[in-house]
Amino acid sequence: MSKWIGYMNFGIKHVLNLIMALLVTVVFLQVIFRFVLNSPLAWTEELARYSLIWLTFLGAAYAMSSKAHIGMEFFVKLFAVPVRKALYSVATFASLLFFLLMVVEGYDLAMQGMSQTSPVLRIPMGVIYMVIPVSGAILIINMASQFSKDFKSGGV
Repeated sequence: MSKWIGYMNFGIKHVLNLIMALLVTVVFLQVIFRFVLNSPLAWTEELARYSLIWLTFLGAAYAMSSKAHIGMEFFVKLFAVPVRKALYSVATFASLLFFLLMVVEGYDLAMQGMSQTSPVLRIPMGVIYMVIPVSGAILIINMASQFSKDFKSGGV
């Protein structure tokens, strides 16, 4: 199972790289066309905004795989190991509930947004909103995997 999660995160990393390259290119085009050619492109701003949204949500999901999210280690280390494990379990459970909420409510939002199109690109807004349940599912997978690794190794 851990092997498949590694493959998933490897793929997400490359998707993030592609989105970042797209974002940089689009913003560069926007600057060139707006300030050098004095003829701004309408679609670049919208595409950059949606790329940044996808980059943020998927980046957060990918960061969970390497425990790159911020933590309160200073306070956690004040407690004994059994209390740390209990706090870690409670925090993980609360996070998993929130990520499950992201999946369920994000899917509803995405389905409702399929009938609305973006102003310039004319793509369904549900496609943009779909990153919420997708990243929520990836967050659940990565957090559950990290939690099981931490408990098996005894390190919290």
